[in-house]
Amino acid sequence: MLRKGLVVAAGLVLVGLSLLPISANAQEKPFQLSFIGPTLQVVDDDADIRGLRINLIYGVNRNVKGLDIGLVNRATGSFKGLQGGFVNMTDQAFTGWQAGFVNVVDGEFLGFQEGFVNVTGTGEGFQLGFYNSTERLGGLQMALVNVADDLYGLQIGLINIIKSKPKFSFLPIVNWKYDE
Repeated sequence: MLRKGLVVAAGLVLVGLSLLPISANAQEKPFQLSFIGPTLQVVDDDADIRGLRINLIYGVNRNVKGLDIGLVNRATGSFKGLQGGFVNMTDQAFTGWQAGFVNVVDGEFLGFQEGFVNVTGTGEGFQLGFYNSTERLGGLQMALVNVADDLYGLQIGLINIIKSKPKFSFLPIVNWKYDE
């Protein structure tokens, strides 16, 4: 019974992979399976992934578009899609949703982060967690602790800090800034 279930599951995965868009770009691959990248992964770390990336322990690729799941997920370039793992990292631009214990975007951020710790460079979106930090964000931060170098939006939490705000840069419960 277990063997039959595994055969059916493998068949479904293969059918699903066959439906993924195949790019004319030879460096763009539809699937990545990584145990510990970049050494033990199917596709080289400098390749782009467009489709599904599964990272059992640590996976790293340049640009990723699609679904990225695993323990530790890293895109050294840009990311578009859903990153779900214990730790999610994107070195450049991120568009989409990060769901994990720790979520980090070093570059431009557009989307939603939910996790215990959320960190972004600049951008627009929504951070939901225990600790949120951003250089510059247009949007909403909800956490026990929210810290922004600059914010055009709203913070809801126990500790809310907007460093660029001339008056009341720290406020408990709610803090906001809507002017330049």
